[in-house]
Formats: sequence, structure tokens, C-alpha cells
Amino acid sequence: MTTRAECTFTSRSSETTPREWAGGSMARTRWLKEFTGDLEGTSVVEAIMLQVEPPPGGEASAIYVGIERFECSVHGRKGSFLLTHNATAHGDDSGGEWTIVPGSGGDELTGITGRGEILPDHHFVLDYRLP
Repeated sequence: MTTRAECTFTSRSSETTPREWAGGSMARTRWLKEFTGDLEGTSVVEAIMLQVEPPPGGEASAIYVGIERFECSVHGRKGSFLLTHNATAHGDDSGGEWTIVPGSGGDELTGITGRGEILPDHHFVLDYRLP
């Protein structure tokens, strides 16, 4: 049975380091985030962001991949887990996936699986399963 955790988050800090990349602008970014709601705790995100130069007369594309480590409680169960991020945008078309890495859960979150979604206004939902 899948359970939904809803929460909000704030970015406590971020560091961005530009990287050399032909055909676009790339940066490595690290965020520290804090969550309140059904999921309470902190996370660290390490991500690579790339904005691709558009072809003449075309639209720009953007790509984002990252790994996030949570130290938190989910509905009162304390532990940690990893979440992968993968998002793209091209013109008005955008989408993304946030997936819990199988086997990454620790302590009371051992065995956690599922997916997350970032919504407007820094809302985050996590649809998860625990054994």
C-alpha cells in the first residue's frame, strides 16, 4: 500500500559552481534544504544543471540531474534515504522524476521505495511504501 507524505521545504543555502561546457552553460549546485510537514528534517542535494544553447530560431532546453540525501522522519519514522532527480524543459514542455533509490533507506526507513514530486511554492509530495 502506498502512503503519501506532504510537506513544504525551504532552501537554507546553496552553492553554485560554473563548469566549462561547449554548447551551453553548465553548473554544479549544492543545496541544503529543510522540510516541515509529514516529512520533517533536512536534505542535501548535489546537482548538475545544463542550459543548452538554442539553435538559430529555436527554443532553449534545460536539463537537471541530481542526488538528494534525506535525514528525516516520514510520518514519525526516522531514518535516511536517497532520492534521484531528473528533469528537462524545452519551451513550454517540461517534466521530471524524483525516485527513491532502492536499498538506500536506513534505520526506521529501511526498505523504503517510491517517488516524489516538487509542486509550486516549495511543496513536496512523497508517495512511498515501507515494509
